[in-house]
Amino acid sequence: MGSCNQGKFISLDENLDLDSGHALKKRNPKLKVLAVVGGWNEGSTKYSKMAADPVKRSRFISSALAFIRKHDFDGLDLDWEYPGQRGGSSADRANFVTLLREIKEAFEDYDLELSIAVGASQQVAEISYDIPAISEHVTYINIMAYDYHSYKDGYLGLNAPMAEVKKTINYWLNQGAWADKLILGIPFYGQSYTMKRKSQNEPGDRCIGPGDAGPFTCQEGFLSYNEILDQDWEVRELTSAYVTWDDQWVGFDSKRVVKSKMEFVKSKNLGGAMAWSIDTDYNNRLLRVMNDGLQSSESSGCEIG
Repeated sequence: MGSCNQGKFISLDENLDLDSGHALKKRNPKLKVLAVVGGWNEGSTKYSKMAADPVKRSRFISSALAFIRKHDFDGLDLDWEYPGQRGGSSADRANFVTLLREIKEAFEDYDLELSIAVGASQQVAEISYDIPAISEHVTYINIMAYDYHSYKDGYLGLNAPMAEVKKTINYWLNQGAWADKLILGIPFYGQSYTMKRKSQNEPGDRCIGPGDAGPFTCQEGFLSYNEILDQDWEVRELTSAYVTWDDQWVGFDSKRVVKSKMEFVKSKNLGGAMAWSIDTDYNNRLLRVMNDGLQSSESSGCEIG
């Protein structure tokens, strides 16, 4: 994962950034590995300042291109969360398009890909993205179609329910996104809750806070797919899955749910699907379902994160 420092692309951990992806590439020469910059913890302010300044944009693009070419990456994935928000500027929406256009122009001579990760909700999109314009300049748009609900809502909520996923994708398509560039995000984790009353364990019932931390992820309100399977839960499946145990409740995507989402990807002729993240499904059970579900389609395939 890279960062933006004074308008310059830098690697946060060169050993991790350079070794893991290229090790996979040695096993599969057709694999494309992109350098990633940004993320939630990076915030928005530094990217807002960079995108607004032609000198800093040029510095960022030239330094990113140098890093990519030096280390034999296949492109860049830009994860600015989010233009116009979290300390950003109202000009970010337009400046983001300018930044993407200039990156694309710099990458064209080297046949490099440019993808972006975007917030799923209409509320985020209306502030942050000129959807038709960004669609012109990127190879893929990775829709982070998860975290629709959490314990902060005050009630039990599914992490990535199909109804809201469909609403998200339909919104992006209706706003002018190119279907073959949209990549549907699939969560390999669950949002966990502590129920207010054990007997009231349906979506929409009250919670009193986050669920207990798992033994490996060690984070309240969050359980990896593997941690969910390790418990003796009562599993229920709707358009998303949820499990209950004692006063604990977790909304997550089961294999059946992931399979149905791959069918949705194909029905909409989307570019493919991506996962966040493969380390929370270390036996690759969900990843196999994703790959199997896309094998018979013309979608470009499955990305990992």
